[in-house]
Amino acid sequence: MLSIIREHADSWMIKAILWLIIFAFIGTIFYSWGMGGSANSGGGVLASVNGQKILQGEYERTFNNIVDFYRQQFRNQFSNDLIKQLDLKNQALEALIQKKILLLEAKNQNIQVSDEEVVSQIKNFPLFQDNKNFSETAYRNYIKSQRLTPGEFEEGQRETLLLDKLEKMFRTNSKASKSEILEEFSNQEDKVKLEYVRFTSDHFESELKITDQDLQTFFQANKARFEVPPQIRVKYVKVEPKNLESQIEPREEDIEDYYQTKIADFNVKKKYKASHILTHLKPSDIEGDFPEKEKQKKADEEAKQKSMELLERINKGADFGEVAKKHSDDPASGANGGSLGEFPKGTMVSAFEKALDKLKPGEISEPVLSPFGYHIIKLEDVKEQRIKPLTEVKEEIIKTLKGIKARQRVKRIIKRIHNEAKQEGNLDKAAENHQLQTAETGFFSRKEHLIPEIGNQPEFFNTAFSLEINKVGEPIMTPEVSYVLKVIEEKPKYIPGLGEVKEKVEDALKESNDESATLKKFDELKESLEKKKDLEKTTKGYDLSIRNTPFFSKSESIPGIGNISEIKEKAFSMKPGEFSSAKVRNRFYLYKLADIEKAGTPDSKQIKQIADKIKAEKGRQAFQEWVEILKAGAEILVDKTLL
Repeated sequence: MLSIIREHADSWMIKAILWLIIFAFIGTIFYSWGMGGSANSGGGVLASVNGQKILQGEYERTFNNIVDFYRQQFRNQFSNDLIKQLDLKNQALEALIQKKILLLEAKNQNIQVSDEEVVSQIKNFPLFQDNKNFSETAYRNYIKSQRLTPGEFEEGQRETLLLDKLEKMFRTNSKASKSEILEEFSNQEDKVKLEYVRFTSDHFESELKITDQDLQTFFQANKARFEVPPQIRVKYVKVEPKNLESQIEPREEDIEDYYQTKIADFNVKKKYKASHILTHLKPSDIEGDFPEKEKQKKADEEAKQKSMELLERINKGADFGEVAKKHSDDPASGANGGSLGEFPKGTMVSAFEKALDKLKPGEISEPVLSPFGYHIIKLEDVKEQRIKPLTEVKEEIIKTLKGIKARQRVKRIIKRIHNEAKQEGNLDKAAENHQLQTAETGFFSRKEHLIPEIGNQPEFFNTAFSLEINKVGEPIMTPEVSYVLKVIEEKPKYIPGLGEVKEKVEDALKESNDESATLKKFDELKESLEKKKDLEKTTKGYDLSIRNTPFFSKSESIPGIGNISEIKEKAFSMKPGEFSSAKVRNRFYLYKLADIEKAGTPDSKQIKQIADKIKAEKGRQAFQEWVEILKAGAEILVDKTLL
């Protein structure tokens, strides 16, 4: 995985990933619209920045978005090891810390984002476009797929725009010199293409026949490679709370106590019953040869005017439902006289709900702008926020209490088994005293411990390897399962005899011989290429295919080869027709500079584009340095136990 990153570090995908790694907080700008706002994020307080809380739910959403980003890019090559290698848990936390710092700074500098800016941002998302027009269906489907409310999504957009405004202050103040522009132009526009062959270290097989003496000699010289690590065998008692739940019947007073303690969890949001008439014109509906932005503006203006006319009809006595059926641009509700049915607070976009909160049942609003267009809203009924009564949630509470009490009972049982086993030195008897039985594992090592009955329980294995033989370990407790264990047998590390690992030694020796044969053949091919000056003649008969790259620049990864600086730098210093070679890790390359295209002189448009790019990069660097200064002066508290 990391070799892929190294070899393709100049590709757009890797640049995006490394950008996330280096500037985690800016990563939220690119996909915070998938995160939504943090206002309703649940869980405990994971951290605070100058008193501003970062909640567990907010952190988990950010972490999952970063992981999903990597997973989408690498698909089946993505692994949990990459999460650890790139330290994505801390990257997610760092992103949130820096975002909080920046949002606080935006507030201090009185930088604000208007509702109109949020609407414009949403309307212009490529994801929500259908033939260059905003698609309400695409927008709603996305919101639903991300389990966000429109309000949460809009809050995420507002934060994104605030962060972008802060960064723009640095971009607009950056400068690009003429020499920097020309150098970057050369990097982008000077191009070469290569003719090359590539093979791996096992391409040429050794003709050496492996004898028993060869195996013995290789084994003696490489014994450490075949060392068997320390192994242990464990006896354990396993208790799962789910197996005890059927034995538990919560008392009425416990149910009542839980209800009172957790009463906030039984809060029912405010609900509205409303209808609306939507007026929405697409830019394509506007006649005339106008720029796209001008068409959008005219479409909005005409939609507002039409909405005002419809409202005037209703105020003069026209039936709301009939007007909705004939004129609403929301076909689903329009067919039902504009009815949206009943929905909880947070379902509709914020502008819509702000208007609802100003109405009394039976009242009709003025036209209200949202990303979908202009709405005339009629509030039919409202149910205020309420707390569910105990009778309504009793079964839910009983189920929850059974799980809680089962886990508590497991803790008591495990502790008693542990104490009895330590006192008497007999884990089997301690288990029997509680109508349980022990089980035993086979031998396992730190490196190889695939035990289906245990599964992925790192604490189990860490405890096992920390114990002396026949000593009972401290109880291991998780929400799903608990253990008491002791090591009953151990094998120290040892160097096996050749007979025990003969097959592995033979494979390793063959691999070594093939590598030596390939390296020798590579040297021969280099010499031959120097003489023949022809790749095809040099490689004929060696099962090597000659490949050609398209033109590529210094700023790009070499197509088909990767971002191998040794080859790239050499290629841009060669003349057409010249040959070279390279060995990079376990790959060998023979290549010829097939052609070269010189950039020439940049025109005014290119100068502007390159200058903008240089200024943006300088701006980002200055921005990051500024954020680090803000961070150094901030009071940041983190509860690492929740990570």
